[in-house]
Amino acid sequence: MDYPYTITHIEIPAPDFNKAVEFYTEVFNWGVEVVTVDRYAFFTIGNTGAGGGLDASLIPAPAKTGPQLVINVDDIDRLSKKIEANGGTIVSGKQEIPGGHGYYCEFMDPNHNYLQLHSR
Repeated sequence: MDYPYTITHIEIPAPDFNKAVEFYTEVFNWGVEVVTVDRYAFFTIGNTGAGGGLDASLIPAPAKTGPQLVINVDDIDRLSKKIEANGGTIVSGKQEIPGGHGYYCEFMDPNHNYLQLHSR
């Protein structure tokens, strides 16, 4: 089945551009290609074809507003430690999702974007 209306690109606000590049490279091992120095970079997630951009012109939304970006990981506890070691903050620790859907936790990156981790 074809899905012609899939999400193909997401942009993460990065007012402190260099912190954003360092954070997402170190924590998630995303490939980052700087397009405009201190302004814009593309990121890729391994060889999945998925990715997006880090954009210095965007402003992070307050907690619990706007779309929520959820990053699938193999080990929430390990990634939570990496997040904190690289300038992020764990907002709510690992919690079970009812109905057998795994676990999640909420975190804030160094630019104050609120995101989530998910694992099975």
